[in-house]
Amino acid sequence: MSLKKIAQMTGVSVSTVGRILSDPNHKCANEEVRKKVTDAAREINYIPNASARALKTGAKSEEKIYRIDILLTRASHEMSDPFYDELLMLLEKELRSSGCIVGNVWHKAEFSDEKLSRTDRLGGLADELYPADMPHSDGLIIIGKVTLKALKLLKAKEKNLVSINRNSTNCETDEVLCDGSRIARTAVNYLTKLGHTKIGYVGDCHNESRFTGYQTAMMNNRLTPDIDHIFDTLPNEEGGIAAMEYFASLDDPPTGIYCANDILAVGLLSAMGRRRSRGYMPSVISSDDIETAQYTKPMLTTISLPKTEMVHFALMLLLDRIRGGHRTVSRIEVEGTLVIRESCRQAGVLNEPEYYI
Repeated sequence: MSLKKIAQMTGVSVSTVGRILSDPNHKCANEEVRKKVTDAAREINYIPNASARALKTGAKSEEKIYRIDILLTRASHEMSDPFYDELLMLLEKELRSSGCIVGNVWHKAEFSDEKLSRTDRLGGLADELYPADMPHSDGLIIIGKVTLKALKLLKAKEKNLVSINRNSTNCETDEVLCDGSRIARTAVNYLTKLGHTKIGYVGDCHNESRFTGYQTAMMNNRLTPDIDHIFDTLPNEEGGIAAMEYFASLDDPPTGIYCANDILAVGLLSAMGRRRSRGYMPSVISSDDIETAQYTKPMLTTISLPKTEMVHFALMLLLDRIRGGHRTVSRIEVEGTLVIRESCRQAGVLNEPEYYI
């Protein structure tokens, strides 16, 4: 269970393995190296030395070593989202530093699909995660939106679980919430302060708190959401590119756009850079504050989510439930923070920044 063993498995130095596993923000020259190291750590159930020695020798320890599974519901192996990748890295570090074993890491975007939840397929997917001949882990951490039907199926399989989310589970399970509705209201309110009255939305529109927050903020500012300014799409870079092409084709496009997450905004800014000579340059704001948001040109104005605190509180809640510290459904709510950069400007300002990624 040592760093040396992982170094042997991956062909990288022990010091590199240590930096990757202890610091989620460590910059790897090759992201494939990071993936190899984290995959190897999961394979051998790596935990820090003190806990590992106790597990190996059977020595008594004040803290039991728990095995925790992780389910990402907004990402698949084919379609990742940097926000969830960053949360996962932080969570794995938090688990190991707390003496826990990282169990299964599942990528199941189907559990966030509102259309799929109306079919019978979800039951089979839940059964695949928990085969009858396999022992359960001690708990499950869900990262991302999960439909009510999917959550009920998971609760039937797993007694101890907690959600890290922007869409509340409405007291179905313990959760750490950064309220998506409030995030969207903050973003839209900032655009209105800059004088924008034609504000578009890009993102999921199906039972999504950020879309609800967008609508609420528009009405609170006595603005009527224009159906032509709403672009329903999956939360990925390609969706942002498609949104820009759509808005640019309108006779009366929005002057400000709220993207439900940063990766959508990255795609939108990329498409905007390619279209710069055509003259349509809306202000763009989003939410998450992924690392890439600092390196777009212009740098992306966004709502930063406290990712480190979110994973810390989630594990705190889960371990407390596992140990019998609480039985009632509990919620910890954290606030997002507006980070003003360069992608938003006063409505009607003619001097335009350079747009490219």
